[in-house]
Amino acid sequence: MPTIESELAGRLRDTIAGLWPEAADLVPDPEIAVPREEGYGDYSSNAAMLLAKSLRKNPREIAGQLADAMGSHGDLLEKIEVAGPGFLNLTLSRAALEAVPGRVLAEGAAYGQSDTGAGRKLLVEFVSANPTGPLNVVNARAAAFGGTLARLFHAAGWRSSTEFYVNDVGNQIDLLGQSLLARHREARGQGAAVIPENGYQGAYLADIAGQLAGPEVETALARGTDEAIARDFSAIATARILAWQKGDLEKYGTTFDRWFRQSELYPDAVQRTLALIRERGYVVEKDDAEWLATTRFGDDQDRVLVRGNGEPTYFLADLAYHADKHARGFDHVIDIWGPDHHGHIPRMQAGMEIMGFDKKWLEVIIVQQVNLLSAGLPVKMSKRAGEMVTLADLVDDVGKDTAIFFFLMRKASSHLDFDLDVARKTSDENPVFYVKYAHARIASLLKKAIESGTPGADNPAAGDSKLLTHPTEITLIRLLTRLPETIVGSAIHRECHRITNYLRDLSAAFHPFYHQCRVVGEEPALAHARIKLCAAVKQALANGMALINVDAPESM
Repeated sequence: MPTIESELAGRLRDTIAGLWPEAADLVPDPEIAVPREEGYGDYSSNAAMLLAKSLRKNPREIAGQLADAMGSHGDLLEKIEVAGPGFLNLTLSRAALEAVPGRVLAEGAAYGQSDTGAGRKLLVEFVSANPTGPLNVVNARAAAFGGTLARLFHAAGWRSSTEFYVNDVGNQIDLLGQSLLARHREARGQGAAVIPENGYQGAYLADIAGQLAGPEVETALARGTDEAIARDFSAIATARILAWQKGDLEKYGTTFDRWFRQSELYPDAVQRTLALIRERGYVVEKDDAEWLATTRFGDDQDRVLVRGNGEPTYFLADLAYHADKHARGFDHVIDIWGPDHHGHIPRMQAGMEIMGFDKKWLEVIIVQQVNLLSAGLPVKMSKRAGEMVTLADLVDDVGKDTAIFFFLMRKASSHLDFDLDVARKTSDENPVFYVKYAHARIASLLKKAIESGTPGADNPAAGDSKLLTHPTEITLIRLLTRLPETIVGSAIHRECHRITNYLRDLSAAFHPFYHQCRVVGEEPALAHARIKLCAAVKQALANGMALINVDAPESM
C-alpha cells in the first residue's frame, strides 16, 4: 500500500507537471515532511523553492499556484496554505483521517508495510564478531540495529537478507587455539597456563578447557607437536564459541539467514578475486609482496593483498567475500561494523571500484561505542583482560526487550550512554516499560469492554470513525497515519530510532485519551467508535514493536 506521504508526493508531482511541463523533471520526488511544530499542517513541502530558480519566479508565487491547483484534492486534503518563503503546508481532510483506523484494522499486522523498495534484493551483514570470545555490548547494539534495519527494509518492500561473517581464519584463531591449549593443560594440573603474547586471557577459555573431553580432544592431543595440537584446539575453540554466540543471539531474538565462514573462501574464491584484480591492472609488487593500488581511489596508502610468504591477507579475503555477495545478485549490500573499523572503509570502497562494482553498491554503517553506566559511573570492559559485560550478562540484567529498545533510541553513529539503573526500572521512567504498558492497558480495556457487554466490543472495525472528534482522538489518528512513512523513512535513512520515537509518541498520546475519553459506560455508538480507535492504536503499537523485536504484552 502507498503511504499518505507518497500519495501526496505523487499528487504534487502531477500538479507540477500539469502547470509547468518543462519543470516536471526538476522535482521528480517532491519532499513531503512532517512539520516540527504544530499549526503548520500535517505535512509540508519545499517544492516551490526548488522550482524558483528554473521558473524564474518568486517561490511564494509558485507555492500559491500549486496550492490553487491542488485545491481540488478534497478527498485527501482539507487545506493547503503558503507559509514563510514558499513552503506548502498540507492539512489532511476529515475523510482521510476517518478512514485511518479502519485501514489499520483491515491490514492488521501488515499495516505500515509498503512497496517502496520495489522488490530490490538487499543484504545486511552485521555483528560478524570474531569467534574468539563472548559477544559484548557493542555487538549487542549492532545486533539490535542490524536486525531492525533488515526488518524495516522488508516492511518497506525490499527483499532483505541477513548474514553473519565468521572470521575463522587468521592469526587471532591461531592465538585462540594456543590460549585454549594452555588453559587445558592448566585444568589437567600441568602447571599454570602460559598464555601467548596477545593471546586470550578471558576466564571463558578456562571454562571451556575444563569441559573438554572425548575423542575429539584425545585425537588432538595425540598430534605430537604443540603447533599441531594448537591447530586442532583452534577448531575446537571456534566451534564452541560460535555455538555459544549463536545461542546468546537467539536468546536476544537475533537470527541470520546465513552464517558465512571465511574459510569457505579458500582457496578458490580468494584466488579468483586475486586473478580479477591482477587482470584489471591494480596490483603493485613491492617489498616481496603484492599490494592493491587503493591510493588511486582516495585511500591514504596502498594495501597488502599477498604477503611475502605467499599468504593472502584478511583484506584479500574480505574482497573475495564481497565479490561472492555481488555474484549472488544483491542490488545493494550494507555492512554494519564496530567503531574500530572506521579506517577500513576507504580501502573496501576502493576495492569495490577496482573489481568493477558500482561505487554505491557497498554501504558501510559504523555502530558507535556503548558506555554502560551504573550509579552514574562507567562499567569497565576489556576483552583481552577477560573483564567484560557480555551480551548475555546485559540480557540477564535488564532483559532482551529493554536492551534492544535502549540501543535503538539513538542513531547508530552516536555514542550511547546506557543507564543500567533506568533500564532496570519498571516505571514510566523506563521508555520500553512505558510503551509496553500502553499496549497492555489497551488490551485490558478491550477485554473489559467485551466482559461488560459494551456494544461493538467484539467487532471493533464496525465502529463509526465520524464520531471521533475529541482532540486526543484526532491526535491519535494523525499518529496512526504516520506509521507507514515512519517505516519507510527509517529504512531509507538507516535511522531505527525513528521507530522507538514513534512508539513513545503514540504511547504518550494514548494516555491522555485514556483519562479524558471514557469507553466502557459511554453512549453505545461513541463507545464503539472509541473501541475501534483503541484497537487500531494497539495494532500500530504491536506492529512497531515487532519491527524492533520487542514483545507486545497483553497484560503487565
